[in-house]
Amino acid sequence: MVRAEIPYTFVVRRKLANGKFKDYWRFRYRDTNCALPGEPGDPEFHARYGELLAREGRIAEAHVEPEAHTVDWLLNAYFASPEFEVLADSSKKDYLETAERIRRTIGHERFDTITKQVVITLRNLHKDKPRTAHKIKQLLSRVYTWGEDQTIVAENFNPAAGVKKIKAKVKHIEVWSQEEIDLFLANCDPVSKTIVMLAYYTGQRRQDIATMDWKDYQGKIIRVRQDKTGEPLMIPCHPKLKEHLDSIRSAFGGPIVRSALGRPLDANAISSQINRAVAKIDAMPHRSLHGLRYAAAGTLEAVGCTVAQIISIIGHRTFQMAMQYASQRRNAEAAIALMEQKA
Repeated sequence: MVRAEIPYTFVVRRKLANGKFKDYWRFRYRDTNCALPGEPGDPEFHARYGELLAREGRIAEAHVEPEAHTVDWLLNAYFASPEFEVLADSSKKDYLETAERIRRTIGHERFDTITKQVVITLRNLHKDKPRTAHKIKQLLSRVYTWGEDQTIVAENFNPAAGVKKIKAKVKHIEVWSQEEIDLFLANCDPVSKTIVMLAYYTGQRRQDIATMDWKDYQGKIIRVRQDKTGEPLMIPCHPKLKEHLDSIRSAFGGPIVRSALGRPLDANAISSQINRAVAKIDAMPHRSLHGLRYAAAGTLEAVGCTVAQIISIIGHRTFQMAMQYASQRRNAEAAIALMEQKA
């Protein structure tokens, strides 16, 4: 390597096949180490060198610590706290992404000057995405509450408190019927079959299905630590699920759900896998993986599980929604039965 006079550059000298030597210029600064075209004096060399210098300057500016007592500063303090550190990885990622939306608008403002109206205005900027709008309100409320506990924020000063959630259109989730589950399992590929059986017989979210490991399967039970709640569960393994898992068990261990090529599938890949499998079956209506959680709850209720038992597996909110769907289905079936009796 040859020293160069131009800042942040160096020269690598290589011997060519003809025995001659050639110098290759490179740019190196912090984490950047890349080739430069040509050599000093060439227009393309100086154009690329200028681009890299400008980019590194922007990166350096982005890493400047925010002024004390700004919203940015308060967010950074929360993200460096033990309270944030113990959250699930998915929650951390969600909060960090939401924080970027907050920073772009009010990050430079002093946190003690933010009013309820400012929070409402910020929420309304995302009114076309009610879920995103609510996440902004939730994170601000959480950070201000944390700040009060740390005596950073004045007592009872939380501009996000009392800000209402934007009402969104109710998204109807179709629950899989037993007939649809049977149709799917009879016609789907092996990977999709494993996913659906795990979802149906354990009632877990796609994130939790993705992280299920062979070491968590112990024949009669499956151990799950829910990603969203951090709650450890021991779920009894249904005989049909046990039979299926025993038939595909791998001697190598690792994640249970894998692609046809043996690669582990994450939550998004699992949803895509099911969507494609559903679309390939002609008589199968469109159904999502989430609809299986409600189907699981309805099945547990139908076989006599108590409310406490069902909630311990699928959670309180899912249980409430599932019971609404199950009640509607039972009422519909009862109505049809009456019509048949009088026919």
